[in-house]
Amino acid sequence: MTKKTILSMSFLVLGIVIILFSTGSSVLTKSVFGIPMGNILIWFGFMALQLATYISNKGFKTSNSGLGKWIRLTMIGFIVLSILWFAIAYILSGNTSFNFSSSTTTYLGSPKASILYWYIIYALVIAPIVLTLVYNILRFFELRKARR
Repeated sequence: MTKKTILSMSFLVLGIVIILFSTGSSVLTKSVFGIPMGNILIWFGFMALQLATYISNKGFKTSNSGLGKWIRLTMIGFIVLSILWFAIAYILSGNTSFNFSSSTTTYLGSPKASILYWYIIYALVIAPIVLTLVYNILRFFELRKARR
């Protein structure tokens, strides 16, 4: 599969996920093998967001600076995290619906575990945006310096 195909599919998946979640579609509550379709869709959405960001920035390979390399490695880490997100969410919640309960006596499925769950979700959504902005500002200054 080419990068262009993966990028196109990633944007298609992101579009579908955004439309379904913004409209509150009933598809999100349908169950597939006991797993709510919304959880499966958001997992694919997280992976699509990371891949679209990585590919559209040409793998963050243009910059040779230390910060540029750190951004590239961090983005690869977020791609891996997005792939593992479903398993991590299942482990934290203890169920495929990703419901947390204050009545549990262990960490898993507790409100404390839900805080980590939400931090991971926030990171998966915000990090690609922030890393892209920082990287593009870095590239701007690198290109400006090279022209002098």
